[in-house]
Amino acid sequence: MVLNKILLEKVKNYIWKKLRIPRNVYQNVHTEIKIHEYHSGKFDLYHNKFCLNDLHLNSNNQVTRFRNYMNSKYAEFAIRNNSTGSFLSVGISYGTSLKLITHLFDEKVNNTKYFLIDNYKNVDGSTHNYNNDINNVKKDLNDIKNFKFNFIEDLLNQSSLDKVDNNLIFTHLNTGNYKIEFEFLPQIINKTKTKGVIIIDNYGFWNKTEINNIDEYISKNSGLFKIVLPSLQCVLIKFD
Repeated sequence: MVLNKILLEKVKNYIWKKLRIPRNVYQNVHTEIKIHEYHSGKFDLYHNKFCLNDLHLNSNNQVTRFRNYMNSKYAEFAIRNNSTGSFLSVGISYGTSLKLITHLFDEKVNNTKYFLIDNYKNVDGSTHNYNNDINNVKKDLNDIKNFKFNFIEDLLNQSSLDKVDNNLIFTHLNTGNYKIEFEFLPQIINKTKTKGVIIIDNYGFWNKTEINNIDEYISKNSGLFKIVLPSLQCVLIKFD
């Protein structure tokens, strides 16, 4: 029995090597070599903990690993380049990304407001296990001391956005709704401080026309630096 397992593993390794099939598969990101930083330290600890409680991800702690790693690094960039400022997440569900960010950087901020916009309803009628209970988010934030959460139980609209401060340093847009995000992106940019970051999480999943519209708008704003990640996220850094 043991010999069979060893033989099977050797055959598997041979096939992987010959076909060069990536062993590490994240969302639209495949790597042949396991990247240590994605699977170690506090990032790995918190990522695994919160992903396994995220039914929207089917409790899969791999699929969004690269995506959440990038979210956390750009959040850290925003904190290191701005001594003060607020955070905003739109489209929360189980809040895996914001839980990760706040646990990683709670000791690096001081009395920092974090605005969270979501009505916790399955708006599009999909069957993707979207979280409809705000307490599934709140219960994992009880030990956070230096981020001050402002829960806005609503969709992204003028009323909800008006409740957000005009000193944003980090915004995570994750509604999946191109029309709404495109409509309010100019206001979010205006609310963002210099060296603040905006992540459009579903950018690469939109159709060509929608992506072109976003790109055209961004290109007209000389103060924005755009990065498109292999996870299909679009990152905007405001420099002016």
